[in-house]
Amino acid sequence: MNKKLAVKRSVIAVALTLGGAQVALAQEQAAQPIQKVIVTGSNIKRAVDTETSSTVQVLGRAEIAAIGASTVKDVLDTLTSSGTTTLSDKNGGSSFAGGASGISLRNLGKNSTLTLLNGRRVANYGLADGGQETFVNIDAMPSEVIERIEVLLDGASAVYGSDAVAGVINIITKRDFQGALAKAGARQSLLNSKLDKDKTASLTVGKGDFEADGYNVFGHFEAYHREPYSTRETINAVPGWWNKYVNPSYGVQSTYSYPGNLVDRYPAAYPANPALAGKNFSTPLAGCANVIDGTCRYDQWSRVGRSPEAKRYNFFGTGRMKLGGNRVAFSEVTLGQTNTIYYNAPAIMQFTGTPVNWYNSKDGKLNSYTEPKLPVGHPNNPYSFPVALRYRYADDVNLFKKDAQAKQYRVLVGLEGSDYGWDWATAIGVMGSKVDNESRGRKHAVNYTAAIMSGEYKFGGVNSPELLQRMFPASTVGGESKQIFMDVKATRELMQLDGGPLSLAVGGDLRRDSFSAYVSENISSGQIEGLGAINVDGARNVSAAFAELNAPLTKQLELNAAMRLDKVGDTDLSLVPKVGMRYEVNKRFMVRGTIANGFRAPNVAETGKVDLAAFRNSNVDPKRCATANQLYAALKTGTTLDQADALRARDVGCSVSFASLTKGNAELEPEKSRSYNLGLVIEPLANMSLTFDYYHIERRNEINTRSSRQILADEDRRPGSVQRLAVTADDMRLAARAKELTGVDVAFPVGPIAAVSNRYENMDRTRVSGIDMEMNHRWNMGSAGKLVSNLKANYQLDYRSWDTVTNTFTENLAGNYEQYRYRVRASTAWTRGVWSVGGAVTYVPGTRLYNDKYDTNYTAEGCAGQGIDAEYCQIKRDVVTDMHVTYTGFKNTTLSMNLYNVFDRAPTPDVRAEYEPSRGRSVRAALQYQF
Repeated sequence: MNKKLAVKRSVIAVALTLGGAQVALAQEQAAQPIQKVIVTGSNIKRAVDTETSSTVQVLGRAEIAAIGASTVKDVLDTLTSSGTTTLSDKNGGSSFAGGASGISLRNLGKNSTLTLLNGRRVANYGLADGGQETFVNIDAMPSEVIERIEVLLDGASAVYGSDAVAGVINIITKRDFQGALAKAGARQSLLNSKLDKDKTASLTVGKGDFEADGYNVFGHFEAYHREPYSTRETINAVPGWWNKYVNPSYGVQSTYSYPGNLVDRYPAAYPANPALAGKNFSTPLAGCANVIDGTCRYDQWSRVGRSPEAKRYNFFGTGRMKLGGNRVAFSEVTLGQTNTIYYNAPAIMQFTGTPVNWYNSKDGKLNSYTEPKLPVGHPNNPYSFPVALRYRYADDVNLFKKDAQAKQYRVLVGLEGSDYGWDWATAIGVMGSKVDNESRGRKHAVNYTAAIMSGEYKFGGVNSPELLQRMFPASTVGGESKQIFMDVKATRELMQLDGGPLSLAVGGDLRRDSFSAYVSENISSGQIEGLGAINVDGARNVSAAFAELNAPLTKQLELNAAMRLDKVGDTDLSLVPKVGMRYEVNKRFMVRGTIANGFRAPNVAETGKVDLAAFRNSNVDPKRCATANQLYAALKTGTTLDQADALRARDVGCSVSFASLTKGNAELEPEKSRSYNLGLVIEPLANMSLTFDYYHIERRNEINTRSSRQILADEDRRPGSVQRLAVTADDMRLAARAKELTGVDVAFPVGPIAAVSNRYENMDRTRVSGIDMEMNHRWNMGSAGKLVSNLKANYQLDYRSWDTVTNTFTENLAGNYEQYRYRVRASTAWTRGVWSVGGAVTYVPGTRLYNDKYDTNYTAEGCAGQGIDAEYCQIKRDVVTDMHVTYTGFKNTTLSMNLYNVFDRAPTPDVRAEYEPSRGRSVRAALQYQF
């Protein structure tokens, strides 16, 4: 093989893994026999410093340490190939899968990116994102024991089976460890002491020299804690454009307060005082300690959790023992526990006259609830007519939160050895994840109304915990995934070819996969106002057989092929091939490429017994938004209360929520894909390597439901897909007030949306193509030290999803909102003696503000209609610079510090997303001690 062209992989896997100081050691070892290992994307062992036909990026131990990551997610967020659809536990409070984080490659979704731990699958999170998308919770993966992370940027279903459509992320831990290692770290914002605070601690203990003693066993435990902070603690960091264009009431204390305001209108006929007939009034209740502009106020922002609290505990243990006769027994245990707490403001009493609708899954019908007014004779109603009270249930502010608790495990034992010319390995194990998301804050429709109307609840008074828990009971969304598995694999060299041995790998695996999701009785029976429900129950058997052949025909040309046959549940057999080649044109230039089929089998959350009732939030109603914007403009000219109502008037047409009813489909077929990769590997200098890889993926038969935007755009052509209410009393009240202020008649043409209906179908397609580029450079400067630099980039040439309205591909969405045209990350590290210093720069370009042609609210015309300046009708480019320093001058001790966002660059303005106040400059310090 050509050692010179193979340098690039060793640069990443050795220089970056072991640090620039060990480059010389790596060069000395090059003269020794080259160790063969399994590289992600293949079942055949090969030289560790050989480029394969597939694109594999490696993040080594030193590179991970330089990032200063507190979690696995921190590391994976640096990937230029990662999509923007990644779920984060920080913003997943309203998701069915709250409390977890997932990763997506190529913008193709979390369930099309396969995540492995030491080459084997990990249990999916116990809840599916959106009720459908199953994924691995990377927050439950150990981070401090990682040796390297290999990212395969190629379809790999022929090797790994279902889900490996966009690529594979293989997290590889240490194989053995002796002694004891303790590490602790802490992170802190330099902008605000309340922001971006987390702490980590880990301990690794191992015993036994595998070669000398015949065994090694070690265990690793780590803990992570992220402190929460409220929105109030970030108010000073919020820029003016956010208040102007996104939320003018951001930071403004609410008129829904404690003990509250009576806010209503005198009857049109009011004999007691005809002069007041039909006029608005606002009266604070007695005892209010915070009156502003004549209204009682409450600082809800001090209770709104801007960032949730997170507590995580992970354990990883492994052992290997020689049994004699070239046989080795091994085992792995992975345990994870995550606890994420989302803090919410206390619930409010808000009469609008508009009913809240949600699905009663137990009875199979829509439930409806309208907030009551205080009746005549109520202790807090001094009037002779029912009156609306704006109130905040602040009796016990700690009552209102969501606590997402999850446990994850994987236990396996196995044997490996060599017999009759075959290297073989087999393992059997069990894994799973169980989640319980308990929340409190929604109203029990019956109990709540009874307590209000009877006067049992004392507004502004003392109320028992029992009464509050009856009015706002705890409710649970839970789920569990389980898998029992067995696998076997064997490889051997068949014969010698001109370029090396013809190698074969064969194997198979069996799995029993089950998944369930459920809600507490008070949700399923429709007792809790406004809450959707999920009910999933099912299991499937998965069996597979595979074969792989690697043929180095000449010193320059190597061909490889893989074939896998999978049977997943009741779906048809999936036969998935892959072929690849690598050709060394000369010592400094290589061409490589692959053609592969891929598939994703429908999961139980899509095919099983599924009833999913969810709420779609922040949708534009095309039949009401224009009117809502007119009402907004009119009400802004009125009183303080009118201005507060103006935002709500805009939201009831341009940011609406409604029930979405989705059913499973047992007849779903697997999603299929075809991918092409063609790349160049160039070594222009002895110490520099470059790779350029073009990729093209087309996925068909995608399992989906029509989006809310498509359903609403197609409402008139699909009768019954959208259920609407009549124009509400609140609609008419807002219109009447707008006419009083402007003299113009503005009325909603139709009522609000109650629900939309859906079911899973093989209905979509996606086409994506682009270029991955990587450059590595190392420079031995003699007594001045060593410099190792790396640049990774992804350029998205084309991204097209499927338009179910026109039944064609969409326009090219690359460069549109959340579809960055390209991403670049450059890093460098200088090492001399006991010091190592480096930095990294991440760059993303600007994008348009709209998603696609249907997203007219954020085109230039749409922005103008909303009063958004052209400057903010786009997303501008973003550049973030980080730095790190490491010192190893103390015996057995490593000190490190990372400075993030060195130049304190503010987030780019985005009027469609939450503002991220913790993006400012922050620092992390860590201490490691080897016993």
